[in-house]
Amino acid sequence: MARLGRGVRRGLGGAVDGSTVRLFALVLLGALAAAAVTFLALQLGRHHWLKQAHDFTTAERIGDLAQADDDPAAAVAVALTPAEGQRRGPPDPALTQAVAQALARRGVTGVKVRAYEAAKAACGAQADAALRCRILTLDPQDGTAVAPVAVSLPPAPRPWSLGRDSALLLAVGLATVAATAWLASRRAAAPLARLSAGAEALGRDLDGPPLAVEGTREVRQAALALNAMQTRLQALIAERARVLAAVAHDLQTPLTRLRLRVEKVGDEALRAQLIADLAAMQHLVREGLDLARLETRVEPIVPVDLDALLSALCEDAAEAGQPVVFVQGCGAVRPTRPLALRRCLTNLIDNAVRHGGDAAVRAEVEGETVRLIVRDHGPGVPEDRLEALFEPFYRLDPSRSRDSGGSGLGLTIARRMAEIAGGRLTLANAADGGMEATVTFAPDEKQG
Repeated sequence: MARLGRGVRRGLGGAVDGSTVRLFALVLLGALAAAAVTFLALQLGRHHWLKQAHDFTTAERIGDLAQADDDPAAAVAVALTPAEGQRRGPPDPALTQAVAQALARRGVTGVKVRAYEAAKAACGAQADAALRCRILTLDPQDGTAVAPVAVSLPPAPRPWSLGRDSALLLAVGLATVAATAWLASRRAAAPLARLSAGAEALGRDLDGPPLAVEGTREVRQAALALNAMQTRLQALIAERARVLAAVAHDLQTPLTRLRLRVEKVGDEALRAQLIADLAAMQHLVREGLDLARLETRVEPIVPVDLDALLSALCEDAAEAGQPVVFVQGCGAVRPTRPLALRRCLTNLIDNAVRHGGDAAVRAEVEGETVRLIVRDHGPGVPEDRLEALFEPFYRLDPSRSRDSGGSGLGLTIARRMAEIAGGRLTLANAADGGMEATVTFAPDEKQG
């Protein structure tokens, strides 16, 4: 059950973490793409409008020049000699057409103006780095000779000009888009996050309330499936507990009869062996029944003084003749299930004494993390077989064989009890020999 819960948590937890980010990236990219297209359209429209206004203003200025009765080069243009006028560049058809339209609007039909590109030097003192220089040829129909002129014109609008205010507004808009995308992705992923939290709670406590059916259709279907799975698992575990309880109860009578008959065996050595075997069978039956009942017990969570609990356990074990010492405390009070934690620590102490010869118990605090450590000075365990010790009925031969008196369920029960108490049990070999069993209560660990 614990492995199933951890698997569900890993699967859904990873999906929630990734889905929020992926959804945020998708929404943000879509919003930025739409904003970019809108910005491009506005900039193109703005440039087209500015260019039309620029061409209109320029053409009107040249129209004024063509209609002037006095010297057309006065104040607004530089008169060129015929030789200078020939050093013009390629024609500027857009400007030529704009000027023609301006003259037509004014009703001027007797002057034909052509525009050519020219170097800035042709405009003389009027030349400016920001202005354009154009050479104009004016051909009146009455045959009057007019010298070419060089005119400084305002620069054409840049297609991607962006003022300070516009840049600020664009930055604010992009920030608003990013914030909106993040809020939308968080809101869309919220039902999946709640589903993940519910799955974690299901892994810790099978008897907890069912998951809320909300969110998108897929999330609702997943919640319904998990609720159905919870119901089936509850029924299966309850049935298993009933069957094992009945078997254990029914075994008590024949085991008691066997014990009475064994007492009549005349051979003392054989009688002792048979009694030991019967005791082992009774112990195995009791632990098997305890393992089956773990999932059905409900114990409230209360604050527990960990130092007092560890000290009492060590004193009880020492009074029973076991080499157990309480090394140090941590002064921590932890909300937990005391009976489950007591059973976990009792199993760890018994396991350390049985297989390591002694037990040294201590508590440590690091930040908000609390560790309860049971240390023995036995031969240790190969690193690749540490996790296997938590499997039911697993025995490590020869140091952890049937001859040592274990049933193979002690560490299995201890780990599950640690999970019920809100902790996590791990095994590790100590640097100077022996093995350490550590129950860790981390800040993000929650009681099942």
